[in-house]
Amino acid sequence: MIAPHTDTAQPRPAPAEQPFVEVTDLKKYYLMRGGLALKALDGVSFSIREGEVMGLVGESGCGKSTIARLLMRLTDATGGEARIDRRNVLSLHGQELRRMRRTMQLIFQDPYAALDPRMTLGNSMMLPMLQNGLGTREALRVEVVKMLAEVGLDPSFAERYPRECSGGQLQRIVIGRALLLKPRFLVCDEPTSALDASMRTQILNLLMDLKRRFGLTLLMISHDLRVVNYMCDRIAVMYLGQIVEVAERDELFTRPRHPYTRALISAAMVDETGLDAAAGYLKGDLPSPLAPPPGCRLQTRCRFATERCVKEMPQLGQTEPGHLVRCHRWAELDLSSAVYREAGPAAAALSHVAAE
Repeated sequence: MIAPHTDTAQPRPAPAEQPFVEVTDLKKYYLMRGGLALKALDGVSFSIREGEVMGLVGESGCGKSTIARLLMRLTDATGGEARIDRRNVLSLHGQELRRMRRTMQLIFQDPYAALDPRMTLGNSMMLPMLQNGLGTREALRVEVVKMLAEVGLDPSFAERYPRECSGGQLQRIVIGRALLLKPRFLVCDEPTSALDASMRTQILNLLMDLKRRFGLTLLMISHDLRVVNYMCDRIAVMYLGQIVEVAERDELFTRPRHPYTRALISAAMVDETGLDAAAGYLKGDLPSPLAPPPGCRLQTRCRFATERCVKEMPQLGQTEPGHLVRCHRWAELDLSSAVYREAGPAAAALSHVAAE
């Protein structure tokens, strides 16, 4: 697994304690044919401190990208609140929303899809500033060239078209375009998943360097625990539209409390070591989000599920300061407990995942 990001020349400053982003009971339901409701998000709550890098991880379809779209107001929520710098962005409209959008920007998964193939990269970077009335074309061209240097590209890229660049170069362009609006909050939705392995670490390092230089708060969305282990201060784990665990990065990797988190970490170990550690935790396939199981949503796949898990949905509760988990049996499933050791070789291996 990729070791956590460190900077020996300039240590990462500690995030402020005051939440900069507060998401409370966020819901997004889609009405389907036959009157069914797809609950993409079902009561999601979390917070991000100013200057923090928060990770959001889970399988495809768990609701991660829906959170990004709701925070950016690309779609409307069914319920709940999302406060950024103490303002509920879900209630903003018109000029207020346009002003707020300058302070929060989204880095898309696919840089090719995020850029107009008919426009030069310089014009694509300049367009959001023109739309916000931030200067003349001549003045903004100077800003574009400065930002190209910030993201590691020379001025000639301003005259190129997307088809003339690699995926890594285009992702640098997309990041630079977002930063030209001087945001305080950056949502990165799988920003390296469309890149080859040689480019991923470069883009992650660039994001961390820019985060420090521009004083950004980041939400890093990924299905890959190696990415969030490398980037994040804290991590929230999602399953079927709900958050099932939240903890500081090192705490999550050394003392996971939820069986699903343990399965994800184990799956990452399979990728790195070939050890089939994930088999001890989950069985079967992911249920349809149109018909989630009653009680705990993991109960149809969890080998530790009991009758209570089938009947009663667990709440997201605190196990110790800063560590939240949605599981009835978390206290019994500690690394030292007999029931957890029965899961086989994964139990012993999990405690060595972090920082490898």
